[in-house]
Amino acid sequence: MGDTDETVACEINQTQTQETEAGASTTGVVDASKEHKEQQESKDGEKADEESKKRKPMALRSDVWDSFSKVKLDNGEERAKCKWCQKLFHCGSRTNGTSSLKAHLKICKKNPNKPVVDNQATLQLTPCAGTSSMGIVTTWKFDPEKLRRIFAEMIIEDEQPFMLSECSGLRKLMAEACPRFILPSRRTITRACVKVYEDEKEKLKKFFKENCERVCLTTDTWTAKNSQNYMCVIDHFIDNDWNLRKKIIGFFLVKGHRGEDIGKSLENCLAEWGIDKVFTITVDNASANNNTIKYVRQILNESKGCFAEGEYLHMRCAAHIINLIVGDGLKEIDISIQHVRATVKFIRCGTSRLVKFKKCAELAKVQSKAFLNLDICTRWNSTYLMLNAAQKYQKAFERYSDEDPYYKLELEGENGPGVPTKTDWDKDRKMAEFLEHFYDLTLRVSVQSHPTSHTYFHEIADVLLLLREWCHSEDNLCKEMGMRMLVKYYKYWGDKYGERLGDREKRGEKDKGDQLLNFIVFFYVAIDPRYKLSKCIRMGIKVMFGDTIGEKLWDTVNTYFRALFEEYKEMYAPKDKAPQPTESELAETSIRVSRWMLVITEQINSEDGTVKSEVDKYLSEDNEPDTKGFYILKRWKANSIRFPILSRMAHDLLAIPITLVASESAFSAGGRTLDDFRTSLTPKMVERLVCANDWLRRGNYVSVEEDIEQMFLLEEELGGLSISKEATTATES
Repeated sequence: MGDTDETVACEINQTQTQETEAGASTTGVVDASKEHKEQQESKDGEKADEESKKRKPMALRSDVWDSFSKVKLDNGEERAKCKWCQKLFHCGSRTNGTSSLKAHLKICKKNPNKPVVDNQATLQLTPCAGTSSMGIVTTWKFDPEKLRRIFAEMIIEDEQPFMLSECSGLRKLMAEACPRFILPSRRTITRACVKVYEDEKEKLKKFFKENCERVCLTTDTWTAKNSQNYMCVIDHFIDNDWNLRKKIIGFFLVKGHRGEDIGKSLENCLAEWGIDKVFTITVDNASANNNTIKYVRQILNESKGCFAEGEYLHMRCAAHIINLIVGDGLKEIDISIQHVRATVKFIRCGTSRLVKFKKCAELAKVQSKAFLNLDICTRWNSTYLMLNAAQKYQKAFERYSDEDPYYKLELEGENGPGVPTKTDWDKDRKMAEFLEHFYDLTLRVSVQSHPTSHTYFHEIADVLLLLREWCHSEDNLCKEMGMRMLVKYYKYWGDKYGERLGDREKRGEKDKGDQLLNFIVFFYVAIDPRYKLSKCIRMGIKVMFGDTIGEKLWDTVNTYFRALFEEYKEMYAPKDKAPQPTESELAETSIRVSRWMLVITEQINSEDGTVKSEVDKYLSEDNEPDTKGFYILKRWKANSIRFPILSRMAHDLLAIPITLVASESAFSAGGRTLDDFRTSLTPKMVERLVCANDWLRRGNYVSVEEDIEQMFLLEEELGGLSISKEATTATES
């Protein structure tokens, strides 16, 4: 029994040992499989993370995919399959795009949405200019690209915002007028406007190269509403057909108003356009412009781009000088002007006051129908218009003071300037009469459609006679105003110039450009066939500067005019002399002329003075009559063959602008472009819009100022309509 128990115990132990070993081996297998599984899961997780990190494929956004579907070929490449004709096309986003798909849809025969291409033009009636009942039958063809270009030009030319294309009202109009034309977005139209600017700039550069050799410039600076300083550069020239032209070639930011900064900016602008020959630069009387001209003169002299070493480069704006002269005269009646200004402002403050004032004018039997204008204090011409209109309503104002108790109460209060007295009205009437001459003068010299430089001398001579007449007036007010304005006149146009001329002769110096009155003012008269350098001009110079200084100035003008002609002759005259005839050619002529006879004839002609220069021939001829239809550019175009060198000289002199009106117009356009709602425009975009606006208009400008007479007629018409309606209503009731 004992042996048996021991045997059983041993078997049990062996069995337990085997189970333990089997369990251990099984546990090892399980652990290994778990480890392998965990490793696999970690790898799958990493792959998933990597795939998640990759950018998700973008959704198909083009409308073209409404007619195509993507399919995979056996080699794994993707193709675009047309839903209509089942053709396959490459569609890789980086290499192909959707252009080929769009092109296919236009020619796919099975595409039900294929656009109808109609190459046949449509007849239409184009109204004639200025009429609504007459027209011309023309053909028209729908061209979306051309329409988009014209729409961009309209945005520029009419100074409209880019968002105009997205306005609902315009979209409704175009949906009815031209349903086939889809208005572009503001971003698309912005790019189209930039394209218009670039195209027009290339055209203008080519035009300058072919039609413009020497230019005259006007430049000025302007501070926008966002306190940025802009500089405008305008190119004035006469083309090969003798047409006066002007183009804005720069409208850009400048660092400040220092003369050197302005000069460098002007230099960069000319370099960008390839302009290296400049005759004159017209600027205002700011002291910084003197340094600007000195800097530009030095640059042009190095490149030999100006005449007489820049002696005639600096031109001062005539309108600005007139403004300074009149400004000194207005100081004499400043208080009276304040009284009238406050009175006009009070009447214009409310509609009821205007109605009551008109009744007072009717009762006072005022015949004038002029509008009451409120002036701008810094612009004397608007002050003239205000005074001229207000003084005609003096009796109406006096009657109105009795009708409205608030009139005197407000104007004669603590802070009120006061009611105009009879003395104030007398002063304003005299000033309005006096300023009328300067107002008309400003309008004449500010014309941009035809040359005005040849009238400059006559205009300033008329102003001098007017001021001298007022200085000898018996009226103390007129005399004081005349004396004050005459001092300012002499500073820029008077005898101070003659004194400086005498001082320069004593020193034996010739300071370039230090005179306030440019010698070129007298050259304008010389190239005018109606006057030339005649005795009447000589007497006019003596009247302006006195006999002694006038005679010296007259001799200097003649000398400098001929010296300028010699420079032109050296530049434009043919360099090669005419070939001398050979002996065989002389022998074949019907009348044989010996060589010594030719030499003798030349010597006699030179001694007798029969061989005259163009200047002598021109000045020796009789002056042309001053007829009503005289146009100086037309005359010089006709005489360009007779006087080839002198006509080149007149070609450049007549292109010189004597005012900065063109720059003021550009700044007005810049103010309308960069208004309160478009201050986010970049300076580069502002330049593109302003310049392209000027180039597209091609001199055809529409005045943005209100026509006062038309406003009055419209008000009368509307007033008559309202009265007739009231009468009809009363009759019916």
